[in-house]
Amino acid sequence: MYSCDRWDLDACRNEFIRRELFSVLKGDILDTMSKRAAILSSYLALLRNDSIPASASRLQISVAKNLPTYEEYASFHPILADLDQIKIYLGGEHSPTYQHLKQVRQSLNEEYDMLASTSTSFANLISRQDYLACRIAVQSRTFELNDIPTSEVSRKERTYYKQTIGIDFTSIVSFEPVNDWMNSHINNNVRVGGYDAKKRSGQTWAIKDIKQGDELINSYGDTFYNHVLFTQYGYIPTDGSGQSVISLAAYHAVSQSGGIMSGTSKANDNLQSAEIMLPYLEYDYGYSECITKENQEAFELKRLKLKYLQRIASNRQFWVLPMPPRVSTEATPRSTTTLPDDYNVPAFSEDIYEYLNVNALSLMLPCRLITLTGEDIDDAKSLLQEDLDTLDRSTTGETPPLRLEELEVSLTWMIKCIHCMKKLAAIQFDRYTVSIEDKIDKIYSFAKSGRHNSLEWYAAHVALEEMQIKALHTWTTAALESVVDEEMGELYVRDEPCPEEYSISLLS
Repeated sequence: MYSCDRWDLDACRNEFIRRELFSVLKGDILDTMSKRAAILSSYLALLRNDSIPASASRLQISVAKNLPTYEEYASFHPILADLDQIKIYLGGEHSPTYQHLKQVRQSLNEEYDMLASTSTSFANLISRQDYLACRIAVQSRTFELNDIPTSEVSRKERTYYKQTIGIDFTSIVSFEPVNDWMNSHINNNVRVGGYDAKKRSGQTWAIKDIKQGDELINSYGDTFYNHVLFTQYGYIPTDGSGQSVISLAAYHAVSQSGGIMSGTSKANDNLQSAEIMLPYLEYDYGYSECITKENQEAFELKRLKLKYLQRIASNRQFWVLPMPPRVSTEATPRSTTTLPDDYNVPAFSEDIYEYLNVNALSLMLPCRLITLTGEDIDDAKSLLQEDLDTLDRSTTGETPPLRLEELEVSLTWMIKCIHCMKKLAAIQFDRYTVSIEDKIDKIYSFAKSGRHNSLEWYAAHVALEEMQIKALHTWTTAALESVVDEEMGELYVRDEPCPEEYSISLLS
């Protein structure tokens, strides 16, 4: 059991928070969890700075004053690290982890700007550094506790918060230092959760035998991929048990969910620019000659493709593929922070190709679009326009069924799609500044020099796992080699892109 004050609920009951911040939290500029985090971070900063009357519990005041400072976080946490240095650690700006980190960092800064611009009192009492230090603490040290009884918060009060700021206090977000005692592993030996209303306590209990000297190991979430763990906690498991992602988004950053939003849920309010998406169309797959304005039919189809690419650019399911752990084990490590004497960098499993056989084609939609010609389906322009209309009508976060995704694909079209996937995978892998072997050697050098548990150590492991995109390139190469030449039909695939002006003319 551990003491569990009603943290974000108490924050909402604070007079300063209600007077100064509720007005900006009324709309949907922030998603619900970001609202709760912003409220709690502001409350912690006010407590730490002695800026509000000491009506909070002694525990809350003590915890707030003993949080790491901005300077302490800046020495190890990726959110506050130098972005240029992080870019080097992760292998380049194309890294999915770098893109995620950069967007989260921007979102947290925009949160502060939004609150500070709304309330002069807030800006005077809480600096950007104060807020970011508390915000990082909140994102790494809070639990959501469900089924909070009406003895803790009445129905009337719940209704008020629901109507005023869109937060339903059937659950509370509790800030607990108990998180400091535990790192994360998929094979955890303790579980955290539950709420005892009588004792106002949360619960932590062992789910396995824990030997003397073993770490208490929680699971921060089975769906947390390594790029999220690294960004949120500055840590990932380095035994190969974590899940990573690879991305075919070679020319743009795929948006992340959560945080500052556009103010509406309609997807086309967050369109990627046409200029950024143009390079995806520079190879003119399937055409014997590069497309110019004189080829009016193909040119207009290409213009629709560009518009379609803009509309799906922010949808992660079309561009990002989750990858399985390099090591599958049910064993709980004795420690997640101490390296064994016989430590080995986890190898890439040959099973990855079986996984790609089943899952790789889930990334097919962008390449279906990029390689589509009028020869592949009847009235291609009408089909694309129908899908665009479907996307325009969508007002939820879920992607509606798209005809282009559901169509049966001819062999020739499929080959073009796999060529496209191979090209995008090659572009992504070639941007990493070192080879897989060099990255592994670097990790061993960190281990030998005692530099494990450092920011650079974890970043090296993240980058190594992202470099599994080489496996996708190998898979597409093998798939193309398995096709008999006579079955291909007419197939126009270029080694070099068409002249840039051919694509730029789409913007006029």
